Amino acid sequence: MANLCPVCGFDLGFPPWQDDSPSDEICPCCLIQFGYDDAAGGDLKQRSKIYDLWREKWRKEGMKWRGASHPPQGWDGIAQLRKAGIA
Repeated sequence: MANLCPVCGFDLGFPPWQDDSPSDEICPCCLIQFGYDDAAGGDLKQRSKIYDLWREKWRKEGMKWRGASHPPQGWDGIAQLRKAGIA
């Protein structure tokens, strides 16, 4: 779970945050940038709210792959959320 995007559940291959240090990377699926879009002044509850709002927006937009690269073969946003325990 440490390498999953907290918004969409995509396996990033790296942790979005390590303690108080963001990866500064962008999730290729939902396009959140860790340390920028979720910079909540160190407030973990506020960061969690940001993830919830970001996820809701992503869902309302059809849970589409938003990155410039193509999604992995067989990619399914709903299955991804379920596998991550977010759906």
